[in-house]
Amino acid sequence: MFVSHRLALAATLATGTLLGALTGSFALPGAATAADLLPPPPPPPVRAEPVVIGSGWYLRGDFTQTWYDHPRDDAIPDPSDPGMPPLVGLRLSSEAGYGGGIGYQINPWLRVDATIDQRGTSSFRGYSSRSVFQTGYNLEAGKVDVLTGLVNVYADIGKWYGFTPYVGAGIGFADMSMRRNYTQTTCLIDGCDGAAGTGPRDPAFRANHSVTTFAWALTAGVSYDIGAGFSLDAAYRYINLGRLRSGLDEYGGLTRVKDLAANEFRVGLRYRFADGLLPTAAQNFGN
Repeated sequence: MFVSHRLALAATLATGTLLGALTGSFALPGAATAADLLPPPPPPPVRAEPVVIGSGWYLRGDFTQTWYDHPRDDAIPDPSDPGMPPLVGLRLSSEAGYGGGIGYQINPWLRVDATIDQRGTSSFRGYSSRSVFQTGYNLEAGKVDVLTGLVNVYADIGKWYGFTPYVGAGIGFADMSMRRNYTQTTCLIDGCDGAAGTGPRDPAFRANHSVTTFAWALTAGVSYDIGAGFSLDAAYRYINLGRLRSGLDEYGGLTRVKDLAANEFRVGLRYRFADGLLPTAAQNFGN
């Protein structure tokens, strides 16, 4: 028994010597300590997420078709001529226009933008008659240019299959001018204005005049996300433009109108910088 113990001890020492020779150290089995173990690898560095500043900015371009409402005569009564009737049948021709702007998406449902829109030159006309068009009438006509600048706020009402309906309101200014304005009398009977003959008389031209007024608008529309940062946009807009007048003619007369407003259909394209040229990842509530 004693001999077998000595043989086992000798075998153990021999094994330890052999392992030490192979590893460059000598240790008995089970004699390793915590100091002999390799330290754990350091944790990976924590990378801060990049902060994207201004990621909601977008540009827009729009085509506009404008249908003007019928304004009302705003002539100041002349005490020396109390019988002068107001203009009736006031009309401005429908015109196309264009515009653009820059905006910012504050959060998924709220955005703002600033827009400039220039409409085509509209033809204006209105009529008056002291005899209720029995003996003659007077025509007032000219050209009207309208440019608006608005700051708008929109509420985007969710997204369904790529479509985003929205409503909005805006305030700003309207820069309007009346050009090539004139007044002209037409006699239906001989001598209706004290001069012989019938038909149109020579026109009295009025000076050009520009005015800047307060403007406001209400909008309802829908946009469609076509990807790569682009969205198609179509909207109805009601815009109130205020008052407009011409310059004076040689007799001191002028044309004045109020309650000038328009119904507009707008279609355009928006480009959002944050989306780059990659498809937009957006939440669709409809699927």
